[in-house]
Amino acid sequence: MEYTKTEAKAYCKEHMKGIWAALTTPFAKDGSLDEQGLRANVRTCIDDLKIDGFFCNGLMGEYWSLSPEERRRAQHIVCEESQGKAQVIPHTAHINLTEAVELTKHAEEVGADYAILINPIYGAHDDDEIFLYFKTLCDQVDIGISLFNQPKSGTTLSPELIERLADIDNICCIKNAVPSMAHQMETRRRVGDRIVVCDPNEEVLLVSLAHLDMQVHMSSPCPYLYQVPGYSPIRDYYDAAMAGDMKKAWEINYSLEPLRAVRKKYFTTGPNGRTTAFIKEWTTCLGLPAGDVRPPVVSLTQAEKDEFRKDLEATGLLDKVKA
Repeated sequence: MEYTKTEAKAYCKEHMKGIWAALTTPFAKDGSLDEQGLRANVRTCIDDLKIDGFFCNGLMGEYWSLSPEERRRAQHIVCEESQGKAQVIPHTAHINLTEAVELTKHAEEVGADYAILINPIYGAHDDDEIFLYFKTLCDQVDIGISLFNQPKSGTTLSPELIERLADIDNICCIKNAVPSMAHQMETRRRVGDRIVVCDPNEEVLLVSLAHLDMQVHMSSPCPYLYQVPGYSPIRDYYDAAMAGDMKKAWEINYSLEPLRAVRKKYFTTGPNGRTTAFIKEWTTCLGLPAGDVRPPVVSLTQAEKDEFRKDLEATGLLDKVKA
């Protein structure tokens, strides 16, 4: 770790930039962790897609289905493959606070740049309990901590609570997945000068870069779903925006609408909301290691796979893979 606990906010502000990907966890045919597949995905993202950072063991990574040992192993693999090439922020939340501390300490030991934790699932629901959860963890670790404000956890951090949490020395970032622009704006108003504020919705990234001082896409699966070797539209419109060429940035941005339509159909309103299953099918179509989802997530039927592939083919993305 290249910073002290009290330097976490400044370090994150300076270094957490660019395009970050939320990784899935590939599984082998027997259901075990596909370590070589995970390594291959990280290398593809770095070498071919120019990804700047990785969020691993999160919702896309099916963290609820991984044993603590598998989560530690995945942290180690992603950090090892990324060393010197991309930053890493493992998801280290756990219902058991002691286990969350241990997972966070392990992330620090294997070379992660930061750690991130979703809102507490059980045991902490009001503001004081949630604050105590994060304060207790942060007191025991040195690594920079990002909040993951995800309503799917069952609770949502208010802008007022986020402001209170931002006073903790090593709280340095928030991945704010609340689908409310009012919430996003108020959060930025309260803490944007102190911590990195990220809206993980790729569709609003360019607006946020242009008007809200957002510095990073942290994070979603879009960087490896919409991009393939030789075709990197998210990277390209981010770089164009950073260079001040907004006309080029918007032209590239609008070209992604067919892919976004597929994502909306299957990830937002798809059968039973099985987003991870469709993400894994998408990556399989692109030739990336994925494997099946683990129970209790229900696997896709062949009919669902066929319909999905037909829609994805219509975007022209699979033709770029073949090319």
